Amino acid sequence: MNTIKKILVYIAVFVIAVATGSVIANVCAKISALSWLSIEPSFGFEPFTLNLIVLDFTFGLNVHITVAHIILLIIAIFVSPKIASALVKE
Repeated sequence: MNTIKKILVYIAVFVIAVATGSVIANVCAKISALSWLSIEPSFGFEPFTLNLIVLDFTFGLNVHITVAHIILLIIAIFVSPKIASALVKE
């Protein structure tokens, strides 16, 4: 049960890091000295449709990640074990 709680804490920390990275990237895009935090390379593939006569499936994947996301995810990797051990007592 404790491992499930730790996994949930890890997921929550990473989701918070990604959401905070988005906010920081949007705010810093307007500030010229910090605009490098909003540099956003994107990669993936365009959506394609698979027609099975009865069903149509559309698949696609595009990833947009900014420098702020990368920085906060690296911080989350190092901080999340400490947060998980503090919140989940064995």
